[in-house]
Amino acid sequence: MSHIARPALSVIVRRFHQEHSDDIERAIEDIQRSAADQSGFIDLQNSFTPKKNGCELVTVVTFDTPENLERWESSAVRKRLAKELDRLSHESSTRTRFLDVSLLAAPTARVSKMETVAILIGWILLLGSALSYPMDMVWPQDTAPFWRNAFQVLIIVTLISYLLLPVSSIVLTRLKARLLKSRL
Repeated sequence: MSHIARPALSVIVRRFHQEHSDDIERAIEDIQRSAADQSGFIDLQNSFTPKKNGCELVTVVTFDTPENLERWESSAVRKRLAKELDRLSHESSTRTRFLDVSLLAAPTARVSKMETVAILIGWILLLGSALSYPMDMVWPQDTAPFWRNAFQVLIIVTLISYLLLPVSSIVLTRLKARLLKSRL
C-alpha cells in the first residue's frame, strides 16, 4: 500500500430477470470469495433489489489503491465471473470507478480518542520512569527541580509528538484493520 492510502471503488449495476436470482446469488458468493483473496482488498458490498420487471444487482468493490482495483478488474478470475453474470443479465452492465474515497470506504480502522489518550498515558508513564535515571546522571544536582522536570517534560512531549504517537497510531490502525479483515 502507498504511504498515503487512497482507496478506490468500483460500482457495477446489472439488471436480471427474476428467474435467474439463484444463479446470481451463487455468482455473487464466488465473486466475494475471489475478491477477498486479492491484494489490497477492503470490502465488497452487494445490493440485490427485486423490481417489477426483474431485479437489480448493485456491486460496490473497494480496494486500498487504484492500482490494486485495476489489478482486480483485469484479473482472469474476475473476468470469468463477470462474464457469467453478464450472460444472465438482460441489459449491459454499467460500471463506474471512484478514486480517493478514503472517507467513504468501509470498514475502516481508526484510532479513537480514547485509544489515543491511552497511548499518550502509556508513553508518558513509560518515558517518565525511563528518563529519570539518565536525567539523574546527566543533569547537574544543584539545579532547581523545576528546570529538571521542565526539561524532562520537553523531551517526553517531543518524543511522543513527533515519533512515538504517530508510529503507535499507525501500528494500532494496521492491527485493527487486520482484525477487521479477518472477520470478513
